[in-house]
Amino acid sequence: MLRFKVGPFPVSVYPWFFLSAILLGAGYGFGWRMAAWIFVVFVSVLVHELGHAVIGRVFGGRPEIRLEAFGGVTFPQFRSPPRPARQFVLSFAGPIAGLLLGLLAYGIVRAFPPERGSVSAFLMAQFVWVSIVWAAFNLLPILPLDGGNMMLAFIEGVRRKPSVALASWISLVMSLAVAGAVTLVFGPDPFALLWLGLFALQNFQRARAAAAQERTAVAPAAVAEEDAVERADVAAAMEDARSALQRRDFDSAIAAAVRLESGGGPFRQAAALRLRAGIELARGDNESAAMLAGQSFSIWQSADAAVVAARANLRAGASDRARNWLRRALEAGAPPAAVRADPELASIA
Repeated sequence: MLRFKVGPFPVSVYPWFFLSAILLGAGYGFGWRMAAWIFVVFVSVLVHELGHAVIGRVFGGRPEIRLEAFGGVTFPQFRSPPRPARQFVLSFAGPIAGLLLGLLAYGIVRAFPPERGSVSAFLMAQFVWVSIVWAAFNLLPILPLDGGNMMLAFIEGVRRKPSVALASWISLVMSLAVAGAVTLVFGPDPFALLWLGLFALQNFQRARAAAAQERTAVAPAAVAEEDAVERADVAAAMEDARSALQRRDFDSAIAAAVRLESGGGPFRQAAALRLRAGIELARGDNESAAMLAGQSFSIWQSADAAVVAARANLRAGASDRARNWLRRALEAGAPPAAVRADPELASIA
C-alpha cells in the first residue's frame, strides 16, 4: 500500500485502485497509453477527493483520503455529524474539484495545442473526458455517490428529520432507471450494470433497515414486543454459537447463525452476519470476517459490527481500514473507555 501526504491530508492508495484502473482501461493495451491512463485516473480521483478534504478541513474536520477499488473515499472526521447544508456542500465539493481539473486541461489544450497523436494530446484529452464523466457519474442522485449524499442532505434539510429510508428508496429507483437508460442508449455495459446493480441492492437493504429504525423511533410501543422477540432470538443464537465455538464445532456455530437469519427482518439478518463474522474470526479467516462484519454494519449500523470489522481488519494487517472501522464503532456508540482498555484495539484507538 502506498502512503503519502498532500498538504495536511494523509492519503492511502491500495493496490486494488491500480488494478481497477487497468480493468477500466483494458482497451489501451499495456504500452504508454495504459501508463498514461493510470496516471490520469490517479490524479483525477485524488483531485476529486481533495475537493472533499479541503471543505472538510474548512468545516473543522481532520480529513483522511483513501483510494481503493474503482474510486476513493474521504473521511472528514468531524467531531459531530455535519448539518444538512454543510453535508450538501461537502458532497458537492468533490465533483466541482474534478470539473475544475477538466477545465484546466481544456484551457491548456486551447492555449498550447499539443501535437496530434502525442502523449500530451492523449493525456489532456483523457483528463477532460475523465473529469466530465466522473463528475457526472458522482452527481447521480444515488447513495452512496456524492449526488446521493447531496439528495439526502437536501431531503433532511426540508423534512428536518432523518430521511435515510426515503433517500435509499429514491436511490434504488434511480439505480434501476439509469441502468435501463444506459442499456437503451449505449447497449449493455458490464461495468455500469454491475455497479448500478450493486447500488440497487445496497439501497434496498439500507432502506429496509432505516425504515425499521424510523418506525421504532416513531412508535416504540407498537414494536416493543417485536423488538423483544428479535433480541431474544439474537441472544439465543449467540449463546448457541458461543457454546459450539468452545467445543471448536464451527458447523454448529454456523447453523446457529443460519437459523437466526431465517427468522427474517434486518435486525436478525445483521446480527446473523455479525455472528458469522465472529465465527470466521475464530477460525482465523480474517478477510471473510471483515467482509461479513461490513455487510452487517451496512444493514444495521451497530457498534458491535464495527468493532468486529475493526478487529478483523487489524488482524489481516489492514491497520488503516481497522482505524476507520473503529471510528465508526465509536460514532455508533461503542464506549471509548472499553475500546482503550481492549488489549488488541488500544493500539489503533
